[in-house]
Amino acid sequence: MTDKLKELSDEYHLNDEERSVFREYTENRFADAEELGNPDVHFLDLWDRILLYSDMVGVDRAINDKVCAKRPVDFRSPQTLKLEIYDSVAGKIPIIYVRDTADFEQLVTNIVYRGIRPEKISTTGASFISGKTTRFIILSAKPYSNVPAAELGLPDEAEWKEKSLILRRGHECTHFFTKQTYGISNNILHDEIMADFIGMIEAFGYYKAEWFLRFMGIIEGSGNRLGYYTKSLPVNVRNAVSKLAELCAYKLEKWSLTDSFQAMTVGERIKYMCKAGIEGIL
Repeated sequence: MTDKLKELSDEYHLNDEERSVFREYTENRFADAEELGNPDVHFLDLWDRILLYSDMVGVDRAINDKVCAKRPVDFRSPQTLKLEIYDSVAGKIPIIYVRDTADFEQLVTNIVYRGIRPEKISTTGASFISGKTTRFIILSAKPYSNVPAAELGLPDEAEWKEKSLILRRGHECTHFFTKQTYGISNNILHDEIMADFIGMIEAFGYYKAEWFLRFMGIIEGSGNRLGYYTKSLPVNVRNAVSKLAELCAYKLEKWSLTDSFQAMTVGERIKYMCKAGIEGIL
């Protein structure tokens, strides 16, 4: 544990058990991970065929016939659907863009939850489906992290929704990259810091620590994602992790303005953050 993590442990009066939980939560799972070999991309053959089929019959019918035939969706806004095989930082990945909120929630419900609508589907903005024979992403244009444009100081809600879609794509593709490269992807602070960082830069061309803190709910408002990632932690540990997220966010903002950062590829940036871990980012 670094001096900064020890300082946080003292600042939030963590007892021995809480310090152990804090240390385990902040441990860098990528530190000793070796890069994997070339991934199996045979699943893309199927998606090439689905994409060709969508050109003939439309994206809505292609999805219902080839992706969720058991539980087809009565799309409310089929004209807003888009399907592509996106050339991401981790390689090609099929993406379904669903701009209509009701259509997105029903599609995710039918595919991921087998037709049983989950309670918190309204807070879901993206879904990464990864099975033995296929992988693909479903993206919505909901305001990212349920934070409206006004809270970010942005004037146009419609433009923010489009930016949210791009931000989500960068976020999910970052998780895809760490899974493809190291076999690791977790819903914990380290992974989420990296994914939001890359997503925000892809959507806006720059990173703002304040926005990340609003997405997480560390700056009070509509966002509350950190609560989801830390719900199993003791209260004192959650408070220490919240402060840690704030420190990391401002460090990353400074890093994003350096010449060395600008010289890196997206893949190099993710690898750097993976190997640095939260302690290295600090």
